[in-house]
Amino acid sequence: MMCVFSYCQTVITEDFSHLPPEQRRKKLQQKIEERSRELQKELDQRDALNKMKDVYQKTPQMGDPNSLEPKISETLGNIERLRLEIQKCEAWLADAENRMLSNRPDTVTRYNRHLDPASALNNNCSHEKDSPDTTQSNESQDTFNQPIYTEFDEDFEEELASPIGTCVAMYQFEGSSEGTISIQEGEELNLMEEDKGDGWTRVQRRSKGGEGYVPTSYLRL
Repeated sequence: MMCVFSYCQTVITEDFSHLPPEQRRKKLQQKIEERSRELQKELDQRDALNKMKDVYQKTPQMGDPNSLEPKISETLGNIERLRLEIQKCEAWLADAENRMLSNRPDTVTRYNRHLDPASALNNNCSHEKDSPDTTQSNESQDTFNQPIYTEFDEDFEEELASPIGTCVAMYQFEGSSEGTISIQEGEELNLMEEDKGDGWTRVQRRSKGGEGYVPTSYLRL
């Protein structure tokens, strides 16, 4: 990534690692689907050429089977190239999904994180001491507690949507990719989500509004 006169532009990479995790996953899935369709066309063409070659061999007056060899070789080369490209994209996709899973906190973990340790211990003990006579009572209690858990989780999501700090753009960035946002040098921004290890930070523009991802290296936190 190079900067000229404080203007920086994202370097486009083959594995879409320049994109935020979710957008990267979508782009890789789209590329795999496109290459798979191309591969199927090449496979169909290979089968058609082989059938034509077989006809020429059985009926020489219809054509020279050797004349098809260059096209057959080209088709086989395309098939091998597309298969390797799909394999690479599948490996990148697996990496992207693993990164997303490692950066996404589990809902139950988030809930337990806010529990008092003593309360959690008492809760575990109560489950161990349950007897058949108290099953119906516990089921009623679980039903009563369910809305509380849902309400807590919704409140937690609302907290995530609020700014967690501020930052300043050190360079201009053109957010031309899906999920990114453009910022100006020296612009003050609301920090919405910290970098999760992928090199991207989610910010909110104060003056013009809008949220999106920008490279963390472009920000002064």
